[in-house]
Amino acid sequence: MATVLESIPGMSTAEKLAAMESLWSSLHENFESNPPPEWHREILEQRMNQIESGESVYESWDDVKRQLRARIA
Repeated sequence: MATVLESIPGMSTAEKLAAMESLWSSLHENFESNPPPEWHREILEQRMNQIESGESVYESWDDVKRQLRARIA
């Protein structure tokens, strides 16, 4: 039987997006017991500073998901 990682290439785009969303949800649920390493926290802080200064912009995850789903529909 194929592992989850081995089955990714055979998944449709919609299945991959659903799997990715599920992974992110799982990571979010367990964030408190498994915080990111310090180097990652530093990168996130740099990015937040760039957003606050107007140097960078971002889109909400909901907007990104909507755009991706529109592309595959």
